[in-house]
Amino acid sequence: MMRFLCNTMTAIWCCFALCLTGCSAARSRHDPEQLRMTPRPAHSLAMHQTDMIVAVSPVRQTMQIGGSIPTLLGAGISAVQDSRHGKAVRAALGGYDPHAVFEERLERRIAGQFSRGSERVAPPGTSAGFANEREARRARLEGLRRAGYTTALDLELSFGIYGPQGILALKVAGELFDIQTGRLLWRDEVAWYSVDLFADMRWRDPMQRMTPNITAPRLSVADDAVGQWTRDNAAPLRAAFEQATDDIASAVVAALGLDETPEGLYTLGAHLLLNRKYAAAAEKFTRALELAPGMTEAVNGLAVALAKKGQVDAAIALNKELAEVQPDFMPGQYNLAWWHAMEKKNPEQARPYYEKAVALGVAPNRRLERAMKERR
Repeated sequence: MMRFLCNTMTAIWCCFALCLTGCSAARSRHDPEQLRMTPRPAHSLAMHQTDMIVAVSPVRQTMQIGGSIPTLLGAGISAVQDSRHGKAVRAALGGYDPHAVFEERLERRIAGQFSRGSERVAPPGTSAGFANEREARRARLEGLRRAGYTTALDLELSFGIYGPQGILALKVAGELFDIQTGRLLWRDEVAWYSVDLFADMRWRDPMQRMTPNITAPRLSVADDAVGQWTRDNAAPLRAAFEQATDDIASAVVAALGLDETPEGLYTLGAHLLLNRKYAAAAEKFTRALELAPGMTEAVNGLAVALAKKGQVDAAIALNKELAEVQPDFMPGQYNLAWWHAMEKKNPEQARPYYEKAVALGVAPNRRLERAMKERR
C-alpha cells in the first residue's frame, strides 16, 4: 500500500529534480498518441505457469558454488522443500486463482488505453516448422495483418514467491509490433517486488534462480518466508498480489507512454533502481512526485537513487524532511542512519535514526553498528 504525505514535501524534492534535467529513459520507436488511436490494436497474454510459483529454498543456488555434483544434490533438496511450501500456499489460497486475477487486471488496464479497445489474440507460438524464430514471427504478423489488425502488443507474465525471504514478485516482458511493416516498436520488461528500498541493499533478482548465490550463501529459509503470506487463508497474499497486479499493469501502460500514475511510475523507478539505472530511476520517482507530491515511497526511492549517484547530501535532506513528517516509515529512518554513519562518517548523527529504525522492526545491521562504535 502506497503512503502519501502532505504537500510540504513538494519544495524539497522539486529542488533536487532540477539536477535530473536532461535525463531520459530508453526511447521507444512509437508515438503514444498514434498508438492510442490505432484503428484495430491486438494484444496477447502468455503465462507459462498454472499456479503460483514457490521457489524459496536456497539450497541449490548455494551448493551450486561447489560444482556439478553438489548442484544436483542441492537441486533435489530444493525441489522437495519448494514442493512442500507450494502445497501450503495453494492450500491457503483455496479457490483463489492468481493466474486469472493477473490476466484480468492487466488486460482491463491495457484495453482501456486504446480509443477503440484492444482485441485479445493468441500469443506467439514456437518456431517449430519454420526456419527460425524470425520466420515464425513474420508468419504470425502476416496472419494478423490479413485479419485486419494494425498493432500487436505481446506480453509474457510470470509471478511467484521467491528466495529465502519469501519475496512476492511479478514480471511482465513485452513487445509491440507494427503489423503492417513488421517493425518492432517497443520492447521492455517491468517487475514488481515486495521489497522496500534501502541504501545498502545488495540486490539480485530472486526470479533468476539458475545462478549460484555467491554473495549471500545460505541453506535455510527464513522462519516467516511462507507463513507471512499464508496466514488468515492467505489474506496478506491476496491483498498484496492484487495491489501488485494493479501497480505492474500501470507500469506497463506508463512504459508504453499511454498513461502515467504515481503507482506505475514508482514501480518503474524501483525496477530501474534495482537494476542500477539510477539516473533513469530518479527521473521516474521525480515524475511520480510531480503527480503525487506526498508519496512516501517515491521520496525515499528518489533519495536512494540520488545517493547512488553520489548526491548524498541531497538524499539526506530529502529523507530528513520525510522522517519529520513520517517518523514511522522505517526505510527512511534506516537510510538516514546508513548515510550519516557510512557516507558522512558521523555516527552521532546516525545513532537516533538507527535506533528508531530498529524499534520499527528493521533487522540489526552488524556492519552499521560496528561503524557507529568505532567512530565514537
